[in-house]
This record gives sequence, C-alpha cells and structure tokens, in this order.
Amino acid sequence: MHTFKRVQEDQTYKETEVLFEQQAQPELQQEQAIPLDVRGKMKRILDIAVLGAGYWGRKVISEYLQLAAINPRVNLAKVCDLTDENLEYCSKVLRLDKEKLDLDYDTLLSSNDVDALHICTPNETHYKFCLAALNAGKHVLLEKPMALSAREAWELVAIAKRKHLCLQVGHIYRFNNALKKVRNLLAENYFGNLYYMKLQWTTLFPSPIDRDIIFDLGPHPVDIVNYLLDRWPIKVCCSGRAYRRKSLAEVAYISMEFDEKLLAHIELSWLQPGKVRELSVIGEKRSATVDCAHQVVRIFDNIDGNNFALDVVPNNTILSEVSHFANSILANNNHRNPGPVGANTVAVLESIKRSMRENKAINVGLKT
Repeated sequence: MHTFKRVQEDQTYKETEVLFEQQAQPELQQEQAIPLDVRGKMKRILDIAVLGAGYWGRKVISEYLQLAAINPRVNLAKVCDLTDENLEYCSKVLRLDKEKLDLDYDTLLSSNDVDALHICTPNETHYKFCLAALNAGKHVLLEKPMALSAREAWELVAIAKRKHLCLQVGHIYRFNNALKKVRNLLAENYFGNLYYMKLQWTTLFPSPIDRDIIFDLGPHPVDIVNYLLDRWPIKVCCSGRAYRRKSLAEVAYISMEFDEKLLAHIELSWLQPGKVRELSVIGEKRSATVDCAHQVVRIFDNIDGNNFALDVVPNNTILSEVSHFANSILANNNHRNPGPVGANTVAVLESIKRSMRENKAINVGLKT
C-alpha cells in the first residue's frame, strides 16, 4: 500500500499561502514589511521591471499593470526590449509612458529604481540575463526553463542564495486552482493507492527555430507532476522524433518511474490539431481528469461508476504568479515556485533528452 500524505508545510509556507489567497485585497499590502532597495535603504514601493515584450512578455506586462492597480505597494517601473516594434506596442496598446520603455538592458541593471526583474526572453537567453540581474542585486522571476543545463540552473540558485535574493521560476501551473485542488486531494489519499498519471500537452504549432519540444513544452508537465507528488522521478525513458525538419524533436513520449510502481506518462506534440492541456490521475478508489487550461476537474468513482465535476473557481494564473512574486519579496518568503524546483526540473529534462538520444532508460539521481 502506498499513500501520498504530504509532510506538513512549515509556518513560513503557510504565511505565504495567506498572502497568495488574499492578494487582491489592497488593505493587506499595508501590513507587509517594507522592502529594501538595491542600496539597502527602506522603500515604500516595490519597483519591478519586465525584460522582453514579445508574445508572453505582453501578457505579463498587462498583469503587472493590473497588480499595480490593486496593490499600491507594487509599481511597474520599466519595460525593456531589444526591438522598437515591441516597445511601440507597449506604448500604444498597453499605454505605458515612454519614459518607462528602454532598449538598453545594462541601463536597467544599473538603475537604483528597479528592485526586481521578470525575464520573458527566449529560452536560450534565460541564463545570461538572469545571471546579470542577480549579480546586479535584483530579485528575479525567470520564465521556464530557467536554463538549458542543470549546471547553469544551479549556478543561478547558488548566486541568489549567496546574495539573499528571491529567485523564482515561471512554473505557472503551480498557481492553477484546478491543480491545487487535485494536489490537496492527493495529500488526503482521496484516490487511494495511486497507479499512474498521464499528461497530454499537444497543439498544432510551427516548431520554434533552434528549440526542441522537450525543453520548450516539457517543463510544464514535468513540473506539474512534481507539484502534485512532491517527488522527482527515479528513472525516465523517452522516444521523440522530428518530422517537419531534420533534427530537434517536435513530438516526444516520456515515461517517468517513481517508487512503488507509480508511473507518469507525458505526451508532447507540436503536430496535433487543437490545443490540449490535460491531466489524468488514475487511482485505486477514484480517478480524475483535469482540463488544465480551463481549470475543470471531473472525478470518477471506481466503485459505483459515478462521475461528477468538482467546484473549482478558475483563477488568473499569471496575475496569481506575479502577485506571489511581489509578496515573496515583501514578506521575505519564497516557497511556491523557488529556484531549486526550476533547477531540478531542468535536471529531469536533461535526463529525458539523454534517454531519447541514447535510446535507453536513464536514472535521474535526484533526491525524492
């Protein structure tokens, strides 16, 4: 028999949960500790900058503007991008003052008016931009994957720890109310003995240049499994193919082994029509399907055959994530999506790529 009772979270985590749940209450912000700026002086406003104003960066910028509207302690201080076109969009569509827009990353790093940075640039640039930001004394929320190698990812974690900076990774599904509900049910052993999980992360999408699907689409399902189980796989096996180009996988099938017969299967594809972000949890007593995109959970009772939808209120996951980032700095907490989780996710992805390359199962070697 195996259950998945979670070790009780420490008091610091609980305090962060309270901040997260009450993030939309402006009065709460008045009670939080005043942060220090990069010069060590006390500040009344947390100034955050966004690096990268492309497709994802524009979404993030919009949510920081919304957060600033409900939280007087948070300010979107700067937006930096390498292209005039993206900055023009921020000016005309998002209505940002032009003095908040910048083409020069070095100027952003040297500014005493920026406390924290949200990095929304291409995957291959994450490490170098985050490294520069941490060395400049900035708190960082870094989009996934945090680096293209575990060595680089752990280097970032070490620097953040040494400099007492908040480093978080954009594992946005940790802020998904449907998955939070399933996580709580797993902790209560609601499903009985857990047999396996299956995740389908597929869509029809032009394959990004110089990126494979494992590091581009794979971080989310790998992180979701860890978020739900609080453990890392012991062994991984992967088969993948490129179809529309000569190399760099566009489709991948991943199997992850845990202890006590538990398995997790992940399907990744840029070739399948329709956008699917689904999770299945198969247990001895009950099973569940989760539409992660629309935050819908349906439970199936394996004994009487009944099925029903759970009452889940969908949330704005981007707003929840950036609110958590700000609150983590304000309250000196960092427990929802910390850097070490991002680094271990990269280590699992490396093992998955090695399995695909060497056509064999790979022992991951992480502490579970």
